[in-house]
Amino acid sequence: MKTLKVSDFFQSEHHAFSLFDMNCQSMEDVHEHEFDELVIVRNGSGFHIINDQAEFIHKGDFFIVSAHDVHCYESTNNLSITNILLHTERPFHFISNIGVLTAGIKDYTASMKKRRAGLTDEELAKVIELTDKITRRCDARYDNTYFATAESYLLSMIVMLYQCATRREYRISPTDSGKRHLLNYLRENYTCSINWNYLCEESGVAKRTMFRFVKEITGYTPEKFQQRYRLLKTQELLRTSDLTIGKIATLCGFSTTSRLTEAYKKQFNRTPTQERMRVSNSVIATPKGL
Repeated sequence: MKTLKVSDFFQSEHHAFSLFDMNCQSMEDVHEHEFDELVIVRNGSGFHIINDQAEFIHKGDFFIVSAHDVHCYESTNNLSITNILLHTERPFHFISNIGVLTAGIKDYTASMKKRRAGLTDEELAKVIELTDKITRRCDARYDNTYFATAESYLLSMIVMLYQCATRREYRISPTDSGKRHLLNYLRENYTCSINWNYLCEESGVAKRTMFRFVKEITGYTPEKFQQRYRLLKTQELLRTSDLTIGKIATLCGFSTTSRLTEAYKKQFNRTPTQERMRVSNSVIATPKGL
């Protein structure tokens, strides 16, 4: 597994943070890093797998990956993200107690199952603007003026993220809020047989518009998206729990164990039993204390 090093991503030993824009992020190998990472989804969508737990992410979402968390991205669809890298052992020059804000962001965004608002288009535009202002100063002398300016931009961004993380979902416009309501509903109810007519009425979005929106955002038809979500959550439970495969099938929305086995093998080229054996062999092969 790859470990991303501080020395490769921070501009100097005096920097407590660094920023990177990743456009059209593709599926990435499992990795960890020596620093915290605040991820902002600027566009597109995908599945974020962190410590074997799968969450669907899309435009407007943001979350923190702590140092030495193991994660990757799966099934990405035009995914573009901004990464704010934070070196928790280095002090900022002019910001105090920023850890209070980042801890709050992590607490409120730790589970995508919490229904909440995402960043609006205006807030995302502000993120892009502030990121650009910071990165344009990369070649400046690293003096007090540089750090005061860059850190003030960073603080503005993190305050905005904190405010968004702690506010409740609210309606921006009937269409936009209906779409976010739809995606939140799919996150929470991926195991269920979805009544699309009811969901259209609840979201205030026509069925044709809804299906087109799901395909545009996820790259999948609603049915295939739900199947992909179920299989990734199945993989999560196989790797992180001692539940029987039959119980996992029920929890993840499969009518029978054989249906799960068939779909899982088709997707991952191995059966649920083989998946669990791989995890067991990996644990046995890891020396104690590591």
